[in-house]
Amino acid sequence: MTKIFLWEVCIMGVFRKGNRWYIDYYFLGRRKREVVTITGKNPSDVTLRDAEKALAIRKAEIAQGKFDIKMTEKPIKIETLIRSYLEWADENHKSPARDHTACKNLVRLLRGKDIQSLSLWHIEKYKSNRKKQGRKPETINKELGVLRRMFNLAYKGVLNIKINNNPLKGLTLLTVPKIRRRVLKDSEFQALYKSSSEHLKPILLCAYMTGMRRSEIAKLRWKNVDLEDGFIHVVESKNNESRTIPIAKALLETLLILKDQSRGDYVFTHCGDKHYTSATSWRRAWNSAMKKSDIDRCRFHDLRHTFISNLIVNEKEDFATVMELSGHKDISMLKHYSHTREEAKRNAINKLNIRYSNGVLNRHKLKTK
Repeated sequence: MTKIFLWEVCIMGVFRKGNRWYIDYYFLGRRKREVVTITGKNPSDVTLRDAEKALAIRKAEIAQGKFDIKMTEKPIKIETLIRSYLEWADENHKSPARDHTACKNLVRLLRGKDIQSLSLWHIEKYKSNRKKQGRKPETINKELGVLRRMFNLAYKGVLNIKINNNPLKGLTLLTVPKIRRRVLKDSEFQALYKSSSEHLKPILLCAYMTGMRRSEIAKLRWKNVDLEDGFIHVVESKNNESRTIPIAKALLETLLILKDQSRGDYVFTHCGDKHYTSATSWRRAWNSAMKKSDIDRCRFHDLRHTFISNLIVNEKEDFATVMELSGHKDISMLKHYSHTREEAKRNAINKLNIRYSNGVLNRHKLKTK
């Protein structure tokens, strides 16, 4: 029971607005106005006497410490919170399209629920429903991450909706199986390149020889490509830090041809001069090339893995140089790529085998003669 001091409560009175009666008072320094509702009565049938009685009841509840202000607050629907969050995301996120996509699914399964009535049980049901729909753990986690973020922001008062407690505190994400990093052999990339459409080939070459992310390639503009000195300046990156990548000769020759044909601001375009805007850019062309090349399944992002692994494992480049080229900020992330080449592992074991055979094994043979 909360102890209330007299100076913290100020009863104002009753008033009529339109066809409804209201009671007006202060509680803990906060002004409250409540519409008077009587079970079984239409709002227009509520009288002044009813309003005065409602005010007396509220006054008695406050005096006895039985008043819970939360009971008078109008429930906020999840749709209202999501709408507020998306307005914030549009202003603060670099790629708000992802938030909009996640929120479409959240609204579909949580529509109509009051945000304070949500519980972790509802979230478990949400996970179960999405699994039944065939969604992968990564997709479900992205949606839950957005939901958790919007509740945290509302609790901190960042959004225009403020909540006093977070009902989703303790929300846990699904366990995601570790994805084996796929690195293409030289022969596999050549097969993929030959099987690709003409507009996809320059994109593949750029990914293979620069390690740029899909989004960075799609947003690349000619003003950030120095064809004279041979550099690509990545200004729109995932971690918001720019970097410069030298252009290999084969890629430079391709870019020079594209520049002569280009009539727009973007380097890579489709259907004339339309630049790529979707998060799934060139997916259809990629899937078609994969099918024709007849190589083991891989993702477009694996070209970035291949670029990094080639530099670290095959070319023995130092981590600092590779980090500047790839845009990684954490060396621990980069170390994952140094263990992706089975051939490199085999070569390492073969070296050990040769060392053993020339040494210990030969001495053993001499002793047995």
